Amino acid sequence: MLYKLEHSTNLYVNLVGSEERVNELVHRIHWLGDGPASYVHWFETPDSLYIIANAFNLCVILIAQLGSTTVLPLYLYSNHPEGTLLIGFLTEERHFIQLNDMCPIPHLHVQWIHHCSEWVSNWADSYQHRIAD
Repeated sequence: MLYKLEHSTNLYVNLVGSEERVNELVHRIHWLGDGPASYVHWFETPDSLYIIANAFNLCVILIAQLGSTTVLPLYLYSNHPEGTLLIGFLTEERHFIQLNDMCPIPHLHVQWIHHCSEWVSNWADSYQHRIAD
């Protein structure tokens, strides 16, 4: 993930607003220690969701009390995301849950359509029937 972030700096600067913010994300991801990472190395949403989606070619879904969203990769690795990762942030704990392929999902994150490459812009169509109103 760190490699993808560092080698796509311009894309992420446009997405998150500044090179300083990209550097903060690089610092968060860069963890070489043993055991659980300290809070300063935890992912932040929504910015980290794009890093996960792009690094692993996944549809990333966040379900949270403060707002839920869906993030697709911003550029092309294959003809479609390789899978789905759901992150549930409903209490102080984070949960990773496997979803049924046809279950409803939250709306696409507002930034996605403005920053995705032309090669993946039609991917939203594949998920439209699943987006909950």
